[in-house]
Amino acid sequence: MNKLIPAYLAIAFVWFSSHFGGGFASGRQIVAFYLNHQWTSLFMPAVSMLIMALSLYFSMLIAAKYEVYDYSRWSKKLYGSASTVMAPLFEILFNSLLVLVTAVAFATGGSTIAKAFGTSYMLNTVAIAAIIFVLTIYGADLVRKSATVVSIILISCIFIIYVPNIVYYFPKILANFAAIKNGEIATGSPNTLMDSLWWAFKYGALQCCAIGAYIVHVQACPDKASLKKATIVGFFINTCIMYLTYFGILAFVDQGVLKEAVPSLFVVMHGVGGSWMTVLISLCIVIGAVSTGVALVYGTTNRLVNYFGRNMTEEQKENKRKFHSVIASAFLIIACWVVAQMGLIPLIGKGYGNIGWVSLLILTLPVLLRGFGLWRFSEDVAEKVTTE
Repeated sequence: MNKLIPAYLAIAFVWFSSHFGGGFASGRQIVAFYLNHQWTSLFMPAVSMLIMALSLYFSMLIAAKYEVYDYSRWSKKLYGSASTVMAPLFEILFNSLLVLVTAVAFATGGSTIAKAFGTSYMLNTVAIAAIIFVLTIYGADLVRKSATVVSIILISCIFIIYVPNIVYYFPKILANFAAIKNGEIATGSPNTLMDSLWWAFKYGALQCCAIGAYIVHVQACPDKASLKKATIVGFFINTCIMYLTYFGILAFVDQGVLKEAVPSLFVVMHGVGGSWMTVLISLCIVIGAVSTGVALVYGTTNRLVNYFGRNMTEEQKENKRKFHSVIASAFLIIACWVVAQMGLIPLIGKGYGNIGWVSLLILTLPVLLRGFGLWRFSEDVAEKVTTE
């Protein structure tokens, strides 16, 4: 795989496939965090992804330097002498995100398939769970390969869906943007720059919660130059796709798209392309849901596998790795599936903003402060977390 796709590019694709979940594919996250706010939200997707890129880069430096590829050991290196308090808080944060986002993935994918094919919601979620299970028990290499394939499919679909609409409706996009700027179209939030920045910071921090799913792949390219490339390429891909979605939905804000549960579906039904694009966006939503579930579940699976083998020799751990992976993945997927069946999805959706600001305090700020050398929890760890 590395001969065809460099490891740094595979990591960038893991970032994108994790970011591009059911919530993003539906367009709801772009509306909630950006288009629901004033005109300065135009700049905020780039701000959010810059926060994410810097946090990911500094986090990967720690993982590579100290060879800590599960989020539990990694967090101890991040927090140093403060890890007694901070590491458990981060673990609670990451696992809360895992359960919530993967449950949303089950629900979004299950509902989309039910609407498209008329099949049972419960059976649909079982099928999605089975796919995620298979992809997570065969190791990081398969996760990277699947992320690469999924990312290429999703990027192609997004271009097919949004580029024709952006080109065709470009004058309308400009008019709608001017109407938002002049207050003729209400966005539903305080019309302040600080409001836009706050939501941009929360979105970037929300994505940082998934750092545990990325650092496991650092062992594929632990040198600083490759990690820098992964960060730059990942920033470019994610920011570009966010803006395609942003402008595609912006073309329809005068038609009430901001109040739609699935804005991207509204775009394809009322824009360029016709009914076949409805099938395409449905496919995007399902694939996005699966890709996010795979990345997050695998990140925690690796943590549990290391925990199961904590008292074993290296040889014993290697012999038991596949068995432990099966047990860990099954446990996590069943837990997330149960949450999805309990009807907690509306509460989960409302919780995203709260997870964002909690992550900003517990994870994003410490990582950035450590990365820029502004705050050192312990000298032995902080020494290498620099931008040099």
